[in-house]
Amino acid sequence: MDSYFDSAIEYNRTNPISLARSSEQAQTVQNEKNWEWSYLVKKCRNLELEESYDLYMRRLRVGYLSLFIFIHVAVTLIHTLLLLTAPEIKYVYVDMVAYMCSGLVIWLVLSVNFRSELVSKHGWVVYATSWLAVCVMVLMDIGLNVYHATSHNDILNPIYDAYTLYAIYMFMPVPYLLQPFVLGAAVTFCYIVNYSFVITAKDDNQMHSILNEAIYLSCVNLLGIFFRLMRDIALRTTFLDRRQYVEENLLLRYARDQERSLLLSILPAQIADRLQEDVKNRIERSKQQHQQQSQVDLRRSADSQTLKRWRQPDHGTLFIEPHEDVTVLYADVVNYTHLTTTLDVKKLVEALHDLFVRFDIASEEYNVLRIKFLGDCYYCVAGLANPNPDHAKCCVDLGLRMIKDIRDVREKRHLNIDMRIGVHSGDVLSGVIGAAKWQFDIWSKDVDIANRLEATGATGRVHVSQKTLSLLDGEYFYEDGTEKAREDPVLQKHGIRTFLIKTLRL
Repeated sequence: MDSYFDSAIEYNRTNPISLARSSEQAQTVQNEKNWEWSYLVKKCRNLELEESYDLYMRRLRVGYLSLFIFIHVAVTLIHTLLLLTAPEIKYVYVDMVAYMCSGLVIWLVLSVNFRSELVSKHGWVVYATSWLAVCVMVLMDIGLNVYHATSHNDILNPIYDAYTLYAIYMFMPVPYLLQPFVLGAAVTFCYIVNYSFVITAKDDNQMHSILNEAIYLSCVNLLGIFFRLMRDIALRTTFLDRRQYVEENLLLRYARDQERSLLLSILPAQIADRLQEDVKNRIERSKQQHQQQSQVDLRRSADSQTLKRWRQPDHGTLFIEPHEDVTVLYADVVNYTHLTTTLDVKKLVEALHDLFVRFDIASEEYNVLRIKFLGDCYYCVAGLANPNPDHAKCCVDLGLRMIKDIRDVREKRHLNIDMRIGVHSGDVLSGVIGAAKWQFDIWSKDVDIANRLEATGATGRVHVSQKTLSLLDGEYFYEDGTEKAREDPVLQKHGIRTFLIKTLRL
């Protein structure tokens, strides 16, 4: 059995033509099925779109009805004017009055369908107005035949029989197929009766004339049913295609928004915009290069290389930007190393997750951009994404909030942990490095200084440099920095004096 499947797979692999033909046949069958009325109706019901489609058709039928009213008014006026050219004009006044009155009544009756609230509340209005309008048209046409036959002994053929049937199937707002068919059959019966007792009453070959008329009107009905069916198929196909287009457009827009949100959660907006534009350009260049491959073998061999090429930026392209007047915050969990050896891994990860989620929420509140976290180290920067004159205060407030959050986690999870935080203000370079897996980071001596402030700080305190303190406008109580900071070679090299923030002045 395994060898059978292996041979079948090998056959498909070595016979791409047969595989392509099978795919084309399946696609042809699917395309043919898409034009089957029963399949389209079933698809609408399975997608729970039948109600939406009915609403869509109701609006279209109102449009068809508007066109019919315009056509009928035009036909009535033209017919009335033509009657004025008759040689014996005294016999046509009744016809003119009948045509004008019937046209006015039909216009008034069908205009009720333009009141969408009434129609949506009372569905029978559509059927009642359609039947009434058709009855007026049929009675007018047959009534004039009877009138002329009895008054002047003139046998006139009805002229609105096919017109009425076409109006039923093409323009009347009755939905589906059954109701128009019943209405058309009733009109056909009325005209056959009229032919039997009025038009052909004195003909020698009466049955032959009646049979011809019956066949003619039946063919008109069949043509109308075919038109209704084809129109419903076309409209359902258009409706489903349009719905699929809207759904895919919404899904694409949602995916783009998600992608944008994810990107902005990692990168500042200005870096993200440049990066997206560069990726877009690289994809376009890769497509152009791929299209230039003329030979099939070369195209196949280049597929994997083309797909990889767009991910590789140009070596001369750097997404690096300088930023002045920003504040960098480094935070480190005290006693983390001890916890890694004494605490269960799952509980340790859950504690870090709880802690860093609180930090992310706090950084959003204080308008501070989190760069990344490495193990138990969390560092961020204020004033980078958007210039902020209070960047130093934002970082100090965030540091105090971090200390409060870690103490809440300590009490909640009964862990012996605390926070050590360093804050320094200065200039940085920010950007993205790497090829396939990008990494956003910041670099400068001021970043290193903030790191040293954290490393030489005190547990449960925010350790700041003199430059950061000068930007706080005296809003905090503070004291001199730690002894370790005064002895640190990096801080000594740059002449950094440090302080410990106590509390906010009220």
